[in-house]
Amino acid sequence: MARRSLNPTLAPMPDSIYCPYTDQDVERSLTNKEHIFPLSLGGSDDFCLPVSRDFNSRAGAKIDGALANDFLIAFRRRHFDARGHSKRAPSVRSKYATMGEEKRPVQIEFQGENGLRVFDPIENRILGPEETAGQPFISSFHLQRFSRIRFASKVALAAGYLLFGDWFRHNVNHAEVRALMHYNGNPEEQDFSAFKLKVVEEFLLPEEKDLQQVAVEEFLCGMVGGSCIYFVPGPVNIGVTVGVLGQFVATLNIEANTDNFPFVHPVADQNDLGHAVVIENRLVQRMSYRALAYRAHGALNRER
Repeated sequence: MARRSLNPTLAPMPDSIYCPYTDQDVERSLTNKEHIFPLSLGGSDDFCLPVSRDFNSRAGAKIDGALANDFLIAFRRRHFDARGHSKRAPSVRSKYATMGEEKRPVQIEFQGENGLRVFDPIENRILGPEETAGQPFISSFHLQRFSRIRFASKVALAAGYLLFGDWFRHNVNHAEVRALMHYNGNPEEQDFSAFKLKVVEEFLLPEEKDLQQVAVEEFLCGMVGGSCIYFVPGPVNIGVTVGVLGQFVATLNIEANTDNFPFVHPVADQNDLGHAVVIENRLVQRMSYRALAYRAHGALNRER
């Protein structure tokens, strides 16, 4: 997307901005800055765009927050020390656990090499090692079934428009992506039977014909020391893969007219075979998909 001149006499700022989340032109005064990946999920202040403020406030809790508070994601956040705006160190806690044969209610914090810290909510104190040694624990946690798909859809919409501008707006069937972003698991609210959008996500087993490709996506996301998104155009679709904190989250194959996909990019052929954004330690790297593939090839050779 071309940069606007900072000189208002040459390029006056528009009164409205297109919001990819709402598919509406929104008055600039009603927008705010959106972190495409929130900081708590490996994002950066340098990978943002203005969107509807009203939508942003709701999505922050229902989409970003749902994934950031996911029990399994918490382990990745702790490993990468992915802190949100509060700067609070990530922790991994199970609030619904019991200890011992009597099933004493406790809360467990998983501290990696330091073992477990056990908190008794009734007595309001941390239990000592002599109280927990040799005790059996039973713990449960909840995962929101569609949190990964909804998050990947949101990131695809924002990054797609930020990177490709009007080409993404006019050539990609983002309406289906937007419907998926809003999906809450109730089949009566949305009929997806006519959709051409195809999804593979972390917990959804791919079809046999897609196994090899999904293995590639998982490897590419796994070699990144942070979060990533990349776009690869096909004959009648564009594939969008999202990785969060070193792990594959989802791939969306979205219907698109790619006849005029902007393969030629003014900076370092960044769209050669597609376009990738890699965020490591809050530093943003933009590269072509070919460059990302070369990076993966080098990582694979080092492993051998």
